[in-house]
Amino acid sequence: MRRNGLSLIELLVAMGVMALAVALVVPGAGQQCSESRRLNEAGRLRLIGQLMFKYAANDPDGVLGPVHPEAEKFIGDGYAEYGGGPGTMPYGGWGQEFDPRSRIFNKYLYGQFPAATAPGDPAFFKEFLCTGNDLGWQDWQGFGTDPRETETPYFKGNGASFRMANLAFSDGTSMGIYGRAGNLVPVPSQTLAFFEARAYQTLFTNDTWGILEHGELTGYHGKLGFFNAMYADGHWNFADFGDGTYFEHDPSYNETDARGTFGRFDCNPEPLILGGANLQADADAPLPRWQTVPMQRSRK
Repeated sequence: MRRNGLSLIELLVAMGVMALAVALVVPGAGQQCSESRRLNEAGRLRLIGQLMFKYAANDPDGVLGPVHPEAEKFIGDGYAEYGGGPGTMPYGGWGQEFDPRSRIFNKYLYGQFPAATAPGDPAFFKEFLCTGNDLGWQDWQGFGTDPRETETPYFKGNGASFRMANLAFSDGTSMGIYGRAGNLVPVPSQTLAFFEARAYQTLFTNDTWGILEHGELTGYHGKLGFFNAMYADGHWNFADFGDGTYFEHDPSYNETDARGTFGRFDCNPEPLILGGANLQADADAPLPRWQTVPMQRSRK
């Protein structure tokens, strides 16, 4: 006799095979999607690097980290005002939202300063937008930040998802690339230039010398502690800023260094920078300590 259909056992076996195939395919598809986003973001970071070099070529002093044209003391806010925008965060002391009409990279990229859009509108300034839907600072005990840039898209708060490496201290000095000539960046291939903002938060939460409760921060691309970063020579890396990646401070730099397997935030042994000028510190005077919250904004 000819049998029609499948037996119960055959049906269960077929369902099991299908479930196994789905289990194998779906994670792979998710990984490919995450990898695609990372590579897309790498292209955006490389573009920002090209704009950085163009700025340096046009700057009389060859400054690598752009300085806002209206900034009197540029250390406090320049980490996000190089391009993109607008955002809901105000310029320190200027009483205005981050305005795209005054961001120098916009002029280089678009040929003119674009008109303002709604803060965080993803239809505009995509070149400065994280494809992993970054949520700015992670809510962390003791990490005092403005709610407009905490667990909310950094792009909406600051007009750009990527923070410039200024490595600021509580007295307004900086050891990062912001306001620093390219020839004063000792190891460009290791020195961080732009990165997803939460990578900066690891300075305070790292398990080596962080000043807050230690722990790995959530990344935006499926790996705990990993963030996209672009270096001062223009190359990109998906770097681990998590546990075990930070190095101990070098005593000769009096805690103004910040380095790890991911590279370095600091430009030691070059002098600190304050308000656009090199600060030659007194050898007998203590150098500035880390501030307890990132980039406290001054008010005139």
